[in-house]
Formats: sequence, structure tokens, C-alpha cells
Amino acid sequence: MARKKQKPPFSPAIMLGAVLIILVLGVFGVQVPDNIQEMFGIHTQQQTKPSSTKPVTSTNPGPKELGKATFSANEMKDSKKGWIDYHSLDSLSRATGADALLKPGMVNTGTSANKDIRPPGFVSGLAPTNHSRGHLIGRQLGGSGDDARNLTTLYQTPVNTPFMTKYENQVRQALDNGETIRYRVTPIYEGTELLCKQIELEAKGLNKNTTVDFRVTIVNEQ
Repeated sequence: MARKKQKPPFSPAIMLGAVLIILVLGVFGVQVPDNIQEMFGIHTQQQTKPSSTKPVTSTNPGPKELGKATFSANEMKDSKKGWIDYHSLDSLSRATGADALLKPGMVNTGTSANKDIRPPGFVSGLAPTNHSRGHLIGRQLGGSGDDARNLTTLYQTPVNTPFMTKYENQVRQALDNGETIRYRVTPIYEGTELLCKQIELEAKGLNKNTTVDFRVTIVNEQ
């Protein structure tokens, strides 16, 4: 009957030296064969090189605040009821602007953007385009999502949110506090480009001590 081969004996000093060598090689990225590691009961993890992929950064400069709103005295006249006036579409079916006199009772009376409406230039809400059917007068301020005159193609991030939403929230807060707000939103196009180059927001409260009085432009780019 054949005798089984026995593994050669190792002295503690030899084993300790071998273990140290394997660990040092692992630190320097040298991969020691698995069978040798198993022989000494060691398992080193191969280090992964850091990814060379750079994170995507936005080139949008952010909102540009231009001071106070520019409404004339006539445009600041109050009325018993609030109103919204959507301007006509242009020859390329682009939304051209909207004016409003916002009252507290108009909060949250708007509608979400109708997915059957595709504003000029709209491709997809998914990456890489990340488009949105952007309300001129926001839904929370009473703006319709079923009227093409109130929808323009914006980049969802960061234009629609958080930039535009920041100023809409200021208006919403004032309305919640009982104020009446004169409001205007104007998309600004270059030539026949279907997407607006930037969008301008103006708002001013009718109260003397209003908390809202601004004019701001937001570049429409990712």
C-alpha cells in the first residue's frame, strides 16, 4: 500500500519570514499566487486602482439677480380676483411669456405638465438631455400644465430645480402669508433656437412691507 506524501516541515522562523514577505509584497501591489497564500493561511486583497472617471460638473453659473422688479405703476394695480395671462405662442410654437396677479387662493390650483404636450426642443426627460416641460407660472402658483403657452423646454437640473423653484418658493411663502404678488416669467430665445437661452423671473408684492421684490435671470443649460 503506497504511503501518502507528507508536506515538508516548516520551522516557525521560516513560516514567520514567509508570512512577512507575502504581506510586504501585497502592500506594493505584487500579487502572490493563491496556492502559496493558502499554504501559509494568508489571504491578501488585491488593491483596486482608483477610477480615472471625473465626476460630471455643471457649467451653469446659477441665477443672476438683477435687483428689484421693473413693473410700472399701471402694472401694479390690484383687482379683486387674481389672474394669469399667457402670452401667445410665436411662429415656432414657442412659449413667449406669462403675466399674473397672484392671490393666496390660487396656491396649488395649477396642474402638472401634460405629457402629451411636447414644447419645442423637448427630447426626453432622461439623461443625457434631462429636459423638463417647464411651467412659466409654476403649478404651485396656479399655472396650467395643460396649456402649451405656459410650457417651455428647460433643463430639469439645475434650471427647473433648484434654481427656478427657489424663487417660486419665495412667492409661494408670501402668498401663504396673505400677500398679493405681481409676477412675470419670460423665456428669452436666440434666433430660431427652440430652447430658450435663459429665463427671466420678476415678482413684487403689492403690500408696502412686502417680502418679495426681485428680478432674476437663469441660464438654461445643465
